[in-house]
Amino acid sequence: MGCVLRVWGKNFDVDAFLSGSSLKPLTVWHTGESQLPASNSAARRQLHSGMHISVSIREFSDPSGQIEDAVSFLKTYREELLRLHDFPGTDGAVLDFPVEDRDVMVQTDTFPPKLLALMGELKITLAISRYPPHK
Repeated sequence: MGCVLRVWGKNFDVDAFLSGSSLKPLTVWHTGESQLPASNSAARRQLHSGMHISVSIREFSDPSGQIEDAVSFLKTYREELLRLHDFPGTDGAVLDFPVEDRDVMVQTDTFPPKLLALMGELKITLAISRYPPHK
């Protein structure tokens, strides 16, 4: 799984948003639900409602491909993402890029202005999650 859009809000009615949306979530969760399987009654509870949406299915080792997919996604769903930002109860959105650690002294991953400009316009935060190399 590549880049994912994560959206949440304490009072976000994720089901109401999705009922009229062209966005298709990978996962949805609701405030108060258990974070673990239902068999664990003592599990921590979700503090927010939210969802994950796939933006790219490129490998962790392909950040430039994930970036291309993200630019395309943000352009394609621009109006829907603006509606999401303004939807009552939405507290935040983050575009999370999983990046594989490389065997280098210093690892630098850059993001082009066109992606950052789109994210800024849509009020979406950038996250980079680093993972060990897949063997």
